[in-house]
Amino acid sequence: MAESSISLEEGPSSPDLFSDPDTQEGSSIPQLDESYASSDGREPEPSVDEPQWRGMSMDEINKGQMPFSFHQHPPISPSSTHTVLIRLPLDNRGPPRPYPTRSSDKWSVGYVRMPNSPQSLYPIDHGDDRPREFRLRWEVIQESLLQSFVSIAQLEAAILSYNHNYADRWDFCALHHFFSDIIDEEEAEIFFRTLLPKMIQLALQLPTLLTGPIPLLKKHTNCSISMSQLQVASLLANAFFCTFPRRNSMNPQSEYAMYPHINLNSLFACYKEERPNRSAAVAEKLKCLFHYFRRVTTTAPEGTITVQRRYIPKEDCPRWDRLHNLLPALHITSSGTIEAQGAGLLQVDFANKYVGGGVLNWGCVQEEIRFVICPELMVTMLITEVLDDTEALVVTGIERYSKYQGYSSSFKWIGDFVDETPRDTSGRRKTSVVAIDALYFTQADAQFNMKNIIRELNKAYVGFSAPEMRRNDLSAIATGNWGCGAFRGNPKLKVLIQLMAAAVAGRSMVYFTFGDAELRDSVSEMYWHLLDRSIDISRLISLLRQYEAESTTDHSDFYRFLFNRSKIKPLTNYFPVVNPSNVENTNDKIVNSTKSSVQGIVGPIQRNKLSNEEEEEMIRNMLDEYADDNSDERGQGNCSKTEIIESVESPDLSRKISDFETEKEKLDTELLKKTEGSKIPRISPLDELVGSQEILEVVVIPQSQPLVKHETHANEKKLKSPSTCSTIGKGQKKISDFFVLKTSLL
Repeated sequence: MAESSISLEEGPSSPDLFSDPDTQEGSSIPQLDESYASSDGREPEPSVDEPQWRGMSMDEINKGQMPFSFHQHPPISPSSTHTVLIRLPLDNRGPPRPYPTRSSDKWSVGYVRMPNSPQSLYPIDHGDDRPREFRLRWEVIQESLLQSFVSIAQLEAAILSYNHNYADRWDFCALHHFFSDIIDEEEAEIFFRTLLPKMIQLALQLPTLLTGPIPLLKKHTNCSISMSQLQVASLLANAFFCTFPRRNSMNPQSEYAMYPHINLNSLFACYKEERPNRSAAVAEKLKCLFHYFRRVTTTAPEGTITVQRRYIPKEDCPRWDRLHNLLPALHITSSGTIEAQGAGLLQVDFANKYVGGGVLNWGCVQEEIRFVICPELMVTMLITEVLDDTEALVVTGIERYSKYQGYSSSFKWIGDFVDETPRDTSGRRKTSVVAIDALYFTQADAQFNMKNIIRELNKAYVGFSAPEMRRNDLSAIATGNWGCGAFRGNPKLKVLIQLMAAAVAGRSMVYFTFGDAELRDSVSEMYWHLLDRSIDISRLISLLRQYEAESTTDHSDFYRFLFNRSKIKPLTNYFPVVNPSNVENTNDKIVNSTKSSVQGIVGPIQRNKLSNEEEEEMIRNMLDEYADDNSDERGQGNCSKTEIIESVESPDLSRKISDFETEKEKLDTELLKKTEGSKIPRISPLDELVGSQEILEVVVIPQSQPLVKHETHANEKKLKSPSTCSTIGKGQKKISDFFVLKTSLL
């Protein structure tokens, strides 16, 4: 069907709720948007002469192109992982026609159980001796809704007639409060006479608008669904009238326990006299939803929407400590909002793992506000299973319908919004929202744990990456204080996490601080510092590990710590590592030959297999010990012989060491014959520190055994050192105490 049977005539509407004459004329998104949102409820700072942004200019962020030049998805094309519920190619005008032509239903796990399914039966109890009767649920729904409504009490009774199991549990107090205390009688009359009948008509057109089964976007899958905006509107109208079966149970073992709620009964119950501010915000959310239904029933939308679930297994996520990407271009501003000034970019939804969060409850922060000003996002709650740690959801093609102001309990609907975002070749608005859920921290310190940092890096990376698109076609990311506020995230840490993920995904970033100029300047200063010193991701991860090890409960010095530590270059920068393959093979032969006879006693140092961080730590420890050896405070003494540590109370240990010496001498002789006098170069910074070319081996001594010192064998070389060295006091050790020096291979 090329056109919907919904009436397109402009009906009478309230000048307060259902129309906004000042915004009926088309205008650009930035001009129309006067809304704001702040993580702490404050208004953005007033306009001043000084620019309110730092970092790169927007022209650099957009690579010199126009804001809508980028694409988030390839054109719509059906495949085994992409379900398309509209007929292609699209018509030049009118809403897209449904696909397939003949209706197909799947009443099974893995698909949305539709209220109009022939297999959706509703039990009817007659209340007498007659047996229970089963009728088609859709017939009961039609009979209940096809009547003239004049009050909310009448509408409540109709909804409960096909949800009788919840008659004593569902509460419609928010709807009653809205129509009795929030809007006036004239507005209520217009709603019941004009808008409500159109909403019912839109809901009951579901069988003709959606002819194919809707698959669920299940956990650990990469799959997409494309449908028309009109199909989405019909699904949301059914959610308003609470028609979806099996979606109301609170049992954790129920079929849809791992999915968000979709029927609006929970929102209808959100009113309490003792919570006036929160109840007022719920009423404003209802205004947004009623305004949306007014718009889509007045003029049928003609666009399309794609919902994509992205999943990357943990083992395929980046090894962050091995990446050498520098941070990407950053534009950070204290003014504007993600949905307005981030037009044309990949816009981040600070999501709950159950997408939508508290939009159908008391919630009214970033995600919930975005869902009510762009209600088409709510269709994701019908089809999306709870997100796992390495999953994200991307929605492209949504339209914005409302202007707003405020945040949380100060949120208010302030009028109609005309979205003039251009469409792509598949009929989708060039607006893409990525839902990524941050961790909630009961203790704020836990977010600096490296395990949690890696989790957040992976989550952001999955959301920001788009392997099906060319990197040059990727837009920047529009984001802000993701996972902060109620989730207790530290914005200074979260911005670094998002920057690292964006760098690997190949995107620039636009960051909105929502009026926080101090955060803007602090992040900008740190960003330029890291760029000036060429701090890459692996180095930044190393710094975060150091901070985790040394930090206290007070994280006010977090950036100061990064500033100071990032000025110190890793010690490995000063020690070039030579890694000839023949030397490595030779050392491996020695190690493998002797390991079986002395296992548990002697462990060879694995050269060139340590990470930069581990090798740096070893060098630091050696330098500290060496400094202790040469301290003037310990006096002077003769050190004519190199000392090593050995247990004298363990004959078994002495015998094993003796066996090892014999075996080692044999291997040395064989090796000298094979190398025929060729020199084996140094292959570790540790060798350069001690100034020799010996192979060093650590002697592992059980801690329970007493230790004494004895002189080295005659065939063992002495460590190069000054003619005099410190006298070793009680409990003190020299650097030579940690090594047994073996015969040189030269």
